[in-house]
Amino acid sequence: MRHLLLVIFLVSSSALFAQRFTLEGHVKDEGAVALEGATVYVQSLKDSITMAYGITNKAGEFSININSEGEPKLLFNVAYLGYKPYAKDIAVPAENKFDMGTVTLADQIEELNVVSIIGKAPPIVIKKDTIEYNADSFKTLANDRAEDLLKKLPGVEFDIDGNITVNGVAVEAINVDGMAFFGEKMGDIALKNLPSNVISKVQVTDYKTNLQKFTGEESDSGTKEINIKIKKGKNKAFFGDINGGYGTDDKYQGNANLFQMIDGKQIGFISGTNNINMRRGFTSLPDARSSNGYVESDFIGANYSKGKWNETRVNGNYKYSASNEDNSSFRYRDNFLPNLNYTTTTESNSSTDSDNHSGDLDLKFIIPSKNKSSNNKIQISNELKFNRDTSDSFSESTTESISKEGEDISDYNANSESNSVGNSIDNSIGAIVRTGSGRDFFNFKLSTNFSGTETDSKNYSENVLYQRNTTQIQDQIRTTDNTTSNINLNGYWFKELFTNFRIIPKYNATIYHNKNEKKVFDYNETDADYTDFNTLQSFDSKYVTTTLKPALRFRYEWKDIRFEVEGAYTNTFRKYTDILIAERNFNADFNYFTYSSRIRYRDQNGYKNISLDYNQNVDLPSANQLQPVENVSNQTHIYTGNPDLEPGLSHNLRFQYQNNLAFNNITINGEAKAVFTEDKIINSTITDDDLIKYTTYDNMNGDYSLNGNASISKSYFSQNTNINMNAKFAAAYNNNISVQNGVKFSGKNTVYTPSVGFKYSYNNKLDFGVNYSYSTNETRYDTGDFNDNKYFVQNIKFDSSIFFLKNAFFSNKIAYTYNSRVGDDFDGDAVFWNAGLGVQLWNNKGTLTLVGYDILGKNNGYRRSVTETYIQDIENKILEQYFMVTFSFKFGKIAGQNMNVRPDRQGGGGGGRGQGGGRRGR
Repeated sequence: MRHLLLVIFLVSSSALFAQRFTLEGHVKDEGAVALEGATVYVQSLKDSITMAYGITNKAGEFSININSEGEPKLLFNVAYLGYKPYAKDIAVPAENKFDMGTVTLADQIEELNVVSIIGKAPPIVIKKDTIEYNADSFKTLANDRAEDLLKKLPGVEFDIDGNITVNGVAVEAINVDGMAFFGEKMGDIALKNLPSNVISKVQVTDYKTNLQKFTGEESDSGTKEINIKIKKGKNKAFFGDINGGYGTDDKYQGNANLFQMIDGKQIGFISGTNNINMRRGFTSLPDARSSNGYVESDFIGANYSKGKWNETRVNGNYKYSASNEDNSSFRYRDNFLPNLNYTTTTESNSSTDSDNHSGDLDLKFIIPSKNKSSNNKIQISNELKFNRDTSDSFSESTTESISKEGEDISDYNANSESNSVGNSIDNSIGAIVRTGSGRDFFNFKLSTNFSGTETDSKNYSENVLYQRNTTQIQDQIRTTDNTTSNINLNGYWFKELFTNFRIIPKYNATIYHNKNEKKVFDYNETDADYTDFNTLQSFDSKYVTTTLKPALRFRYEWKDIRFEVEGAYTNTFRKYTDILIAERNFNADFNYFTYSSRIRYRDQNGYKNISLDYNQNVDLPSANQLQPVENVSNQTHIYTGNPDLEPGLSHNLRFQYQNNLAFNNITINGEAKAVFTEDKIINSTITDDDLIKYTTYDNMNGDYSLNGNASISKSYFSQNTNINMNAKFAAAYNNNISVQNGVKFSGKNTVYTPSVGFKYSYNNKLDFGVNYSYSTNETRYDTGDFNDNKYFVQNIKFDSSIFFLKNAFFSNKIAYTYNSRVGDDFDGDAVFWNAGLGVQLWNNKGTLTLVGYDILGKNNGYRRSVTETYIQDIENKILEQYFMVTFSFKFGKIAGQNMNVRPDRQGGGGGGRGQGGGRRGR
């Protein structure tokens, strides 16, 4: 390892400190106006490889550090949307600085959305509020998928739960060629099935709703959207792959994909099977994390899409999946309550067999104005979704409870088995009408949802109470038929009263209906059958909720600043009727006003965004929380509603700062949030000496939370070297109010999490990344009944790939976790190492890989959680060590050539059309 680090240091040092020169200058238009955000880059004359690039600042200035790699001449390029590309040969100077002076760009004859390029594009292009990555500039393995490519892009991060951020900003949607792939908003199927080498570009923009895209409205989400562009020759692409693997302990995976993309159409077919905890997709090298339990899954799907977001379009898909899950866990919990401290140890096992059929059809028709010079147009849409779930499940658990003095309190054993069938169908029909000057529009949507679930279950539990010297037994069968319908009407009108001032009236109406028939029968020992009808746990109920919400928003824009304020009045009426128990019946009428406001600054190029938001959310009590009837379905925890509950009102304040310093390849982000809650609905729990819990609900003031984060990332690019560095600091403070055993108290929880990351690649020979995070968690209580606690967790993740002998590669994924405070029965640290050794065959059409999963056998499923009433350590059953041989075969053509052909050197990305290139001068 020491020798490997030395090699890495020497290689990186030679790349960073090789002789170079600085290229400087100004970019202006023919009117001598400085052009901010122009892409300036330098290419090799002999092979068009991009050697360095930069972005102009507000003054139109650029400054690029270049390593000429011994070449006497280079090709200088400038590209900017709406202007003719500029290209010029330059001689490498003997000095360490070269001034280009003023570079003047000429206007395009026509306002084009794209610029023709010859040669190869730079790795990153900034187009106002869009960051565009050239995929071929970032080395991936032969079997890598779109997800693996994204992980290598500067500023793109995946957290432990799979959430994606770009330069610290959350990603809300992922599309393929501007369309939802298989109808999925977050593009999970695309990320796990599209081969990385079919991708030409990855575009990151501000997330926009369908309405904002159609009307041209500015995004107000504060989040990002990723668009994956597929390589095409004359707008055509056809490709697919067949993958398989088999390993020790009978581990296996198989996958087949087929995709065709022609002139705005997408046709896709996916299928697969595995028993290595993958829901779908194929991996030649699993990530250094795995889900809990053992999961076997099968899937199949088909998709058809035609048309982009600004065209009449159709998107239809069908998906089927089946899975078998086996889970087990061991849990140790240290419970601390006023005048009652005890420990519980729980062992549990469960299994679930499930099948799912789902599909959706999204139709959008665009009707243009008869007046060709008008921007007015209409979009009519209909979105239909259906889903059918069936499942069979079984679970069993044993819990031993012991007092602080070591005395037995109770033993609780439970098991259950159930089967269920659920169906749902959703439909939404809407219209967006652009009128007047084009800035006015009207939006209407009618949404309906109908769903039903039928469940049959058998449940047995026994609770041995040592202090009472008795055993409580619950032996039941339950049948449930639950149906719901939800109808929602939503409409609003954007009307410009005068320049830059808009009035936006809104109206929302919802009708919700639920019918629940639940029959519970207790076991009768005399009849030796389940013949005793349990009225207290059964339901024959109808629940109706109607909500009417008119609102009015005002918006004013002044230069780069937008001001918004909104007021809304909501009336919600609820009626609950149960035939079996009249005490459950209630009528509740809630009326309330809510307010929100926003101020936002955004510069013309979209580089800097600053916003301050305030809004109010109302938490209405649920039907169960309002019913003054005991719910005894769980004999160890009995719930009783409170009919006098008031709605909880939260005040939410959020500040966001985003700044892309493109000239310096630096991105800075920051966010701060505060939430203060009035009349928060809390659980008030009494735990008796036998550990039977009795919970009701109450309103309480004093609950609040504060959190924020700041991050900075810096990237560096040269002909052979690509470096990205990032650092982040997050902090959170929560004051949680609780009532336990009649004592009101607050737990003040503070969390600090600094983290750093580094990615490095060199000349398609070496690629590695490392991330480190440290999190400290401290909780203090305002009562002496509880002990304060503090612990820290640190994580290190290291990924590397070394390419050798032209077609061979060796990759590693290593993760290390340490928790400073764990129970005696748990291991506080875990090392997880996956590795793959592979070779590409038959001109890159086939790839053979030997994979090792958890090579050291040191991974564990340990987790720790802390609340105001307990500290819990849990170890879950996880996927254990295995070794597997995988083989992949890819076929198809993209852009007129075999899909497996990739540039041999970094910075490639063939010609075509797109911004960011120039034409060589003559």
